Amino acid sequence: MLVFFAMNCFSQEKYALISGKIISSNNSVGNVHIVNLNTKLGTVSNDSGEFEMMVSLNDTLLFSSIEYERKKIKMTGNFLKYKRILVELIPTVNELAEIFIEGLTGNLNYDIKKVPKDTVRKHTFFLKPGDLKKILPPDLHGSKKAPYVGFFPPASGGVPIPDARYEAEQRLKREISRKKQFPSNIRKQLGLAYFTDKLHIPEEKIDHFLAYCEDRDIIAAFYKNNLLEVIQILREESTAYNALKN
Repeated sequence: MLVFFAMNCFSQEKYALISGKIISSNNSVGNVHIVNLNTKLGTVSNDSGEFEMMVSLNDTLLFSSIEYERKKIKMTGNFLKYKRILVELIPTVNELAEIFIEGLTGNLNYDIKKVPKDTVRKHTFFLKPGDLKKILPPDLHGSKKAPYVGFFPPASGGVPIPDARYEAEQRLKREISRKKQFPSNIRKQLGLAYFTDKLHIPEEKIDHFLAYCEDRDIIAAFYKNNLLEVIQILREESTAYNALKN
């Protein structure tokens, strides 16, 4: 029993879903990119400056936005314990280089007369009303679709030839591979305890539960690093799944 409780405490300290709020001058800051530099996964704060992210001890979160200075925060034991973080960003100040204008007197009427002449050559073409009625030559590639520019490997070292079917097969293989790897990748990211303790999904039913969630485009959201959306889908679908199971 002592070993079990020690392992349980260790797993709780290692991974935690923290929620946070981003502010600047006491105002909420939305659309801030938050990236976990250790797991390479990220999310974006909503209009209220709030976000959620799965972290572990000593992970470093990077907060970045065009209008604010970047900020890094290392996840300590207190963050994992209270599962809440408040981040204050500092607005970015862009200083422009000083420009000196010479040759001006300050008299607008006088300075306008001294503006140098434009040396760029003017165009020599013009259109007549009759040109608008001219019929253009037909499109060599057809009017419904553009020419295909994909390639497939030549059979005997010749010049590659466009093949739409080959490109479609390659895309399908990549999608199937990502779909097969999804259950193990998301379990590695969120941890087994998140499914069994938070969502109350038995370990042997996790793969079945993830397949149950596929119609919510959870796989696409996961590979787009939208972890907040993935967690929201899991929470909503776990309620319906557990009710159906019982």
